[in-house]
Parts: sequence; C-alpha cells; structure tokens
Amino acid sequence: ASAKAFGAQVQVAELDPARALQAKYDGWPVVDLSEAVKTADVIATATGAYGVVSAAHLENMKDGTFILNVGHVAQEIDVPYLKQNASHSEPMPYVNAYQLGDKTLFLLADGSMFNLTAGYGDSLNAFDVTLAVMAAGIGHIVGEGASAEKGLYLLPEHAWMSAL
Repeated sequence: ASAKAFGAQVQVAELDPARALQAKYDGWPVVDLSEAVKTADVIATATGAYGVVSAAHLENMKDGTFILNVGHVAQEIDVPYLKQNASHSEPMPYVNAYQLGDKTLFLLADGSMFNLTAGYGDSLNAFDVTLAVMAAGIGHIVGEGASAEKGLYLLPEHAWMSAL
C-alpha cells in the first residue's frame, strides 16, 4: 500500500489460490509471477516460502530490476543461481549488482530479509499489531479453540480482527 501511495503500480503474484483471491478482493491486481517478472521494475517477495523466485524468473527479468525479500526465509530468491551464473559487484552497501547475460539485476541485502538486514526492522506499529494478534490468538486457543482436535488451524477471522 505504501508503494502505491507513492505512485507505483503494484501487482500481486500469489502462489496460494486462497491468498490470491483475498488479494483480489482487497483490490489488488493479481498476476502470474512468470509474466510479471518480465516487466516489473521491483520484485519484492513476502511469502516465507522457499524458492519463490526461481532461476527461470531471474533469467526472464528485465535489465535494471531490483529484487528484495521481506519474507521470513532467506531462500525465497534463488541467490545461489545468481552467484554461480553472474558476475557481481557491490556498488553500495546492501546492493549487489549481478551481471546476468546482457542485463544487470540488483539484489538487495543478498536476498536476506531486507527490512531486518539493511533497514531499521519492523516499525513499532507493526509490532503492536503483531503482539495484539498473538494475544488474541492465545485468547482463542484457551477459549473456544480449546475443544478443537489436534492439528494446525488458521486463526479465525473474528479472533484476529478483534485485535485490530
């Protein structure tokens, strides 16, 4: 939302169908990642999943693309592929310029979580919301969730919405 506020054309390339539908309902254009990488100026991963941006995606990016990870695992981007197949330099701290064929790709924070590695971390407001949702989750678990069978569940919307 912040990038959009500054005039960026933001698109969501979500692999999980339920989350893609949620992004669509929230008003974001949902696109296929394999197509989006061909024209995007900035690719930001925020999934917490491994191997989201593959070697094929990197090969299809346009010259000058910036790539950053703000998810929860450092392996969202195929950095080993870049290191093995492209020469690179560090024009400034936390910015690696990879020469892949006839294009340059700019990888921020070496593919690690950019906001924690090169930035100031998460804002206090984000922590306030995170802790409030955690508290609401604990309340749900010891309350109506106590009778649930063993398993992994998403926190019901009414529980986390009460924290906002």
